Amino acid sequence: MPAPKTIYFSQIAGGQWGDWVRVVNISNARAKVLALARNHAAQTVWSAEHNLNSFEAWNPPAQGQADRKGDVSLEIRSDQPIVGERHCHLGTQVLDFAGASLENRTVATRLFFPELYSGASDWIRVFNVGEAQALINVVARDVNGRIVRQLQGRARSLGWWDISDRNIGQINGTLEVIASQPVVAERHMHYSGGKTAVGQLGIAVD
Repeated sequence: MPAPKTIYFSQIAGGQWGDWVRVVNISNARAKVLALARNHAAQTVWSAEHNLNSFEAWNPPAQGQADRKGDVSLEIRSDQPIVGERHCHLGTQVLDFAGASLENRTVATRLFFPELYSGASDWIRVFNVGEAQALINVVARDVNGRIVRQLQGRARSLGWWDISDRNIGQINGTLEVIASQPVVAERHMHYSGGKTAVGQLGIAVD
């Protein structure tokens, strides 16, 4: 499958968390790249453009600019194939995410997380990258496949919906996200008294 020309990051974190993003033009041609940050209301609050030579890297300066008033999402578009990566860090906690895309099977209407863990704190953001409001159904199951909890929510186009174990409960099991529009789902798991974090993107299963 070809590499994407549009990638998404569900969150650039406001507050104390620091973010670092890199995008690379992996084509043999010069690329024109546009980065767009949007708030929860899907309003564009920051943008930047950059031309990249073949296999040149760029770090969009979103940290401290786009996130001045809180969390934003980040969309990066290019006229050539790109890959991207985000690091989010606070003290010893580091989260690492590739740019989500249809091509990499991290944008879909049905996404799956193989793990929920009752011994940690879970937080999930569902980011709607579709053109219409998304109806979202979240299904938490135990390790035996029994449905333990179901939640329903909505996210406007290019907006998001956040859930956590406060909504889901402390469960050892799995999580499925089903939406009426293509979405990205990003999970943060915090444990060891807030000293360690693990980040994961939902995996497309359809």
